[in-house]
Amino acid sequence: MPEESLFGESAAGESAPEEHTYRVGELDQAIAQAIADTLPPKVWVRGEIAQLKTSANGHVYFDLVEKDERRGHVRAKLSVALFRKDRQGVNRTLRAADLALGDGVEVRVRGRVDFYPAGGRLQLIMDGVDPVFTVGKLAAERARVLRALAADGLLDRQQALELPLVPLRIGLVTSGGSAAYHDFVSELEASAHAFRVVHADVRVQGQGADRRIVYGLRSLGALDLDVIVVARGGGARSDLGAFDGELVARAIAQCPIPVVTGIGHEVDRTVADAVAHTYVKTPTAAAGILLEAVDDFSATLGRIAHRVSLRARSACTIARRDLLARSARVRRTVPVVLDRERRTVDGHRRRTIEAGGRRVRDASARVLTVQRTITTSATRGLRDGGRRLDACGDRLRALDPRRVLERGYTITRTSEGAAIRRAADVVPGTVLETETAEGTVRSRVETVEDQQT
Repeated sequence: MPEESLFGESAAGESAPEEHTYRVGELDQAIAQAIADTLPPKVWVRGEIAQLKTSANGHVYFDLVEKDERRGHVRAKLSVALFRKDRQGVNRTLRAADLALGDGVEVRVRGRVDFYPAGGRLQLIMDGVDPVFTVGKLAAERARVLRALAADGLLDRQQALELPLVPLRIGLVTSGGSAAYHDFVSELEASAHAFRVVHADVRVQGQGADRRIVYGLRSLGALDLDVIVVARGGGARSDLGAFDGELVARAIAQCPIPVVTGIGHEVDRTVADAVAHTYVKTPTAAAGILLEAVDDFSATLGRIAHRVSLRARSACTIARRDLLARSARVRRTVPVVLDRERRTVDGHRRRTIEAGGRRVRDASARVLTVQRTITTSATRGLRDGGRRLDACGDRLRALDPRRVLERGYTITRTSEGAAIRRAADVVPGTVLETETAEGTVRSRVETVEDQQT
């Protein structure tokens, strides 16, 4: 066989037979015809809804995806269009089963496969839905999650936590500005109690809601709170996917703070409700049980205060009667005791006066005796002292140097005042001062003669 080139010519240079070339419109029409010839007019397709959008004209568009069971990756995807004329019938069917279309909901839908040549797009034009399939899938997934939680001992973990008697510090996990938020907060604000609400603003439905709820729970679980409330407004059963999921259930079960759920669904109890410490139907009811707990505590305090008041009044009445009785006894007893004590004091006073008089007289006599003794001794001492003083005066006068000078003696000193006792005390040229009875003579030594030589 001759070898062909990339351009359809043989290696020998001969041209190959020319193949048919489609125009785009022809190929699109051929694809559409092939689909029509191969598939029935209506087909049922199962998958998970993703990227759901509602257009301004009321049409709904979403992707129907098939995911890998182990990894969760998208293996196949089909575009779906639900036009407004068919949407009402589909919604009636879903509402009868308490369902709604939403991201993450597994559905079995009916429609015709259509290839739109102008857009080059293949899509399923949906006109029906099987609610039994969705309900069954939700129930099966819910049962699986409950079995997994029970196997890990998480179903009753929250029940072991004790709800505080006065739950005033509250964490709230819900979408900010939603009806659930306003219903819960308004109920608390209408009370007279000092509630403090820490809000974790997260979306509680739609794609990724489970991760956002877990983030809110973990953030509030790290704070010093009394209780955490997970709230959501009313909606279809299929909107509760995040609260039936294992991720949120485990986060609630493992939270260190008691969790109260008010999911807002009157019919079903979600997995989150099953693992929570307390569950109620609505956010308003969740606020109500917290109000009731605080009201009960307040009422208990009121009853205790009333009993304490009654006992206090009773004790005061008894004490008042006892005080009046004691006062009457005192009024009767005091005059008698005072009169007796007054007589005793008078007796002590008389005895004290008498004893004091005697002691004063005895002391006066002793003072007079001592006074006479002192006077006599003082007179004798003065007389003897005078005689001794006169004798001393005579001796002093006899020893006065002036008396010696008056008898003709002199005292010779150097000019510095040193007394001259021996000839050796001076040298020639020394200035001397000689004191006599009449005055002082100043002289200079010419020679010194020592009689010992």
